Amino acid sequence: MPAVFDELVSSGDLPNIGRIVLETGESVPATTSFPSTTGVAYLPFLTGCYPGSCNVPGIRWLDSERYQGDWWKGRQHVRSYCSHQGPLLNSDLPEAMPSLFDIEQSSVVLCSPFTRNLTQQRIRTSLARAALGSTAHFARTYKWLDRAVARDLATVARERFRFVFAVFPGVDGLAHSYDPKHPKVLNLYREFDSAIGSYARSGGVDGEHLLVIVSDHGMSRIDRHTDVSVELERRGLRVLRHPLIWRRNPQLAVMVSGNASAQVYLQPGVSRTHRWSIPAIEDGVVKGIPSDLVEWLANLEGIALVAGVDDEDVVVVSRAGRARLTDLGNGDIGYMPETADVLELGGSTIAKHERDWLADSISGRFPDSPMQLIQLFRSSRTGDLVVSASEHADLREDWELPEHRSGHGALTHDHMRCLVAANRELAGPMRSVDVFPAILNHLGHEIPAGIDGCYSGSSVVPQPI
Repeated sequence: MPAVFDELVSSGDLPNIGRIVLETGESVPATTSFPSTTGVAYLPFLTGCYPGSCNVPGIRWLDSERYQGDWWKGRQHVRSYCSHQGPLLNSDLPEAMPSLFDIEQSSVVLCSPFTRNLTQQRIRTSLARAALGSTAHFARTYKWLDRAVARDLATVARERFRFVFAVFPGVDGLAHSYDPKHPKVLNLYREFDSAIGSYARSGGVDGEHLLVIVSDHGMSRIDRHTDVSVELERRGLRVLRHPLIWRRNPQLAVMVSGNASAQVYLQPGVSRTHRWSIPAIEDGVVKGIPSDLVEWLANLEGIALVAGVDDEDVVVVSRAGRARLTDLGNGDIGYMPETADVLELGGSTIAKHERDWLADSISGRFPDSPMQLIQLFRSSRTGDLVVSASEHADLREDWELPEHRSGHGALTHDHMRCLVAANRELAGPMRSVDVFPAILNHLGHEIPAGIDGCYSGSSVVPQPI
């Protein structure tokens, strides 16, 4: 949470980060990817690609082409990385897509769910993550897990790996149960600062070491739960949802990510390669689906917007009206407010390069929304509809154990804005996908063609190895 981080730096509560990182570097305005949720949002800075390009559209999703409604055989095509399926994150993205671990052989990870192609010697804190992760979630205490990561981080500093990826889950995990500024959460920031100090004392930043601190998403207080699945069921529709994922003849499937965004799949169990368009839904051609579904969802309290497709365009609907996004090619995106300026980008039809949309929208209500909505629908696993919660709301109440008092996952400002800070000069604004080429450049590796991240103009200034 960049705002909390900045406040703690200003008050002197993060002295090691201030000295080791910010005296020679800086933090810049940055956005994560949509959906703004843990695990999925690690992929951009480890692969340089958006979730849509990785074909991993959320922490829960359904493969409409392969899922045929079989109660047992079909379970492998209904995904939840929050369960025993968590390790499948390593195999769900394209096999040919390289990660930092593939490119830099001298690399090690700590407490990460993404470990593809790493040997056991290069995976640390995995036992602590398995043993303490669930306990931390339900007991609302993450300090022991974060401290285990801190100990291992000091150890790997002495082993001189060229790339270290360390995950400290405490701030995110504990804030869900409290508030982003709760004293217990702020103490975990301070413990993280101590871990950075120990890492430096162990030699971790010696020489021309690049130290980057990145959050995978932001977060906001949650005051309202609008459980989309429950609302649909109250309307008389049969819904496939976690943990009740084996339902006979469901009409819809709702897959929630971060609890503030959701993929909605129509006619789950009917194998198909196409996505139902918003015009098709509104024309009533989708069997068992009410023609007013899109408008009905968009007008639920706690819903900021609903997105779907119309041919190659993305249509965005809110209670105010609807707008359209068009991928014009060469990085240009057109925005047309058809009946309302849904994304609050300006009231007229306009086309801009995606980097200009980032710069112009980063301080707005929906940062980087043109690019983020376009990229998400690149995935064949993305739902027919994508729902994003409004500020201070999430989309799950039934089976939300424990109850979330803070959350993330939506396209809104507090969820999309993330922290990017480094002990080198930065050029912002940045996206989390830009961290990948910046690190490769620093390590002296060629940047792969076809990635979404950009090095030139929005990355770390090159330093000698």
